[in-house]
Amino acid sequence: MHDTSATRHQDGLRIIAAGAVVILHYSDYFKDLPIGRFMVARTWHFNLFVDLFFVVSGFVIARQYFDRVDNAASIGRFLWRRLARIYPLHLATLAFYVALAGALHFGAARTDNPARYPLSDLPAQFLLLHAFVGERLTFNFPSWSLSAEMFCYLLFPLVALIAQRRKEAVVALVVLAALANSLWVSAAGTAPWADWINQGGAFRALPAFNLGIACYLFRDRIARWPAMPGALAASLAAFIVLGSLLPTMTALLAIYAIAMLAIQADCTGRETLLSRLGFDRWSALTYSCYMLHIPVATVVITLGSRLFSLSEHERLILAPLAIIVLAFASVVSLRTFETPLRRYLTEAYDRRAFKHMPSPAISRQEST
Repeated sequence: MHDTSATRHQDGLRIIAAGAVVILHYSDYFKDLPIGRFMVARTWHFNLFVDLFFVVSGFVIARQYFDRVDNAASIGRFLWRRLARIYPLHLATLAFYVALAGALHFGAARTDNPARYPLSDLPAQFLLLHAFVGERLTFNFPSWSLSAEMFCYLLFPLVALIAQRRKEAVVALVVLAALANSLWVSAAGTAPWADWINQGGAFRALPAFNLGIACYLFRDRIARWPAMPGALAASLAAFIVLGSLLPTMTALLAIYAIAMLAIQADCTGRETLLSRLGFDRWSALTYSCYMLHIPVATVVITLGSRLFSLSEHERLILAPLAIIVLAFASVVSLRTFETPLRRYLTEAYDRRAFKHMPSPAISRQEST
């Protein structure tokens, strides 16, 4: 089992990033109020924290599996474990919104945005293809990043095979993926690729995920980079406060730089302000928080404001309430739903695949 303290800075960044995404999306619920418009205008760049997830995911996956996906059996086990981690909660939140769509259809509920629940999007949602062909902002829309992650997982064994022969090739893959995205933007006239979500989000994830893999492969060199005391905390704080002033692609590069500073700190094993603050102790809740924050907002903010007939200004009190409910729901989900079901699915697979040998233990890294 890997040393779980070896990614403290990346783990701390993950929960901070999840919190930032929550703030961005919850601000949007109050965009009709001056404070809501103010927050949305100054937190739009928080959506790029998803790209930080991709970088950290690439590093952690490479750290755990780089030399363990060299045949069909090990690749199958790897992909099943990733599905066991991400799919149950995705399916649960999707079921919540499908039930809500049914209630809307039969007149038991109402919505100002019926286009959010198109049945035509369900096949892509079920098959985790909605980062390719999904309709933007449907059902539990943050789940587009799961589709993008799954695409990266499917490619990971091939990337690992290439890197085992020549690890410098992974750096080329980072550059080529970013260049291909940029060329498509230029040719097709789309939005910057850092804004791609349900249509193209999988290709947005590739440069970041491969960057994480490259950082793992060159971790010894990264550890020898000159250390800049306070650089990680300062750059993170600057991005949070001033990132909305940056062009989209510049802000994306800033996110990549922050991720690499965290990786450098982890590779050197040194203490920083971020590690001393102990955010990493909450990192296990990152996925739960990310996947549940929109369903919680639907119940607490949207349905709550209608149930109690609250005015626009009175609704503001529901924002901190939603955050409290989200924290509680994330803990409950992790402990009573995600972890037990993941272990059950993993052990069931291992019992079938390894009938005549002991099942490998699940490490904490594999649960992230």
